[in-house]
Amino acid sequence: MSLPVYEAIGFKDILDKGGHSKPWVVTVNVKGTPRPYVVKLYKTRDIDARNKMTAEVLGNVLAKEFNLRTPDAAIVNFSEIFRMTLNQDCESILAFLDERPKFGSLLIDGAYTFNTQTKRNEVSKIIDPALLFAYDYFIGNRDRTLEKQNLIVKNGAGYLIDHEMALEFEEARFEFDKTLEMDHRYKYHLFYNHLKKTRKNKAHLFDEFEEYLRRLNIGILNPYFQQLEQMGFNTQKEHILDYWTKVIGKSTIFVKILGNSIL
Repeated sequence: MSLPVYEAIGFKDILDKGGHSKPWVVTVNVKGTPRPYVVKLYKTRDIDARNKMTAEVLGNVLAKEFNLRTPDAAIVNFSEIFRMTLNQDCESILAFLDERPKFGSLLIDGAYTFNTQTKRNEVSKIIDPALLFAYDYFIGNRDRTLEKQNLIVKNGAGYLIDHEMALEFEEARFEFDKTLEMDHRYKYHLFYNHLKKTRKNKAHLFDEFEEYLRRLNIGILNPYFQQLEQMGFNTQKEHILDYWTKVIGKSTIFVKILGNSIL
């Protein structure tokens, strides 16, 4: 299984509040039905430096394996016919950006950014903070913070967005079973302080994450890697899978590090 591929058929808006880029909202053709999708636009050097396309795809796909919600994702093509419909300002923007197919996700109409002032007893109704913290550490995503939540809410349910900065796996990360230490930079995570202050039994906060981790079959990712590579992206597949294979094989140690980080 891989991501569906859709054609952009209409321009709607530019989201000025985008993070490291300013995504476009475009109408795409989904089996004959027009649907609004948020499409990420990157410069080639940014994709190559940070593996952003792979990060977006895997961050979205894997979330569902951990029972975390994400908007439906797709690969979106900007055809010459579509580009002919754009005004000069939009075409000028595209002239500086990568020409390859783009990552898009369904626009969840009416969703709002997670409020960091949400009461503690209400947070868990929106999302499991321990599960999200552990998931972000697993995928190497430091880009979900109090300043940039990358979490939207619709009808009381949280949806994860923006994983372009994930897959940050320096060589030191591979030594977790020796150092038994967590990357201290994750203390800035959206839910780090929430978990530090929790009165729940911390010994079992990451039990659900560990169960999902043990069940995870990373072989499901191969079609997504293949799809991206066929589009000309360097996915760094071996490096990513080597790390995740080690984490899954030593899940008890990995989860213990998570637990110790919030004591």
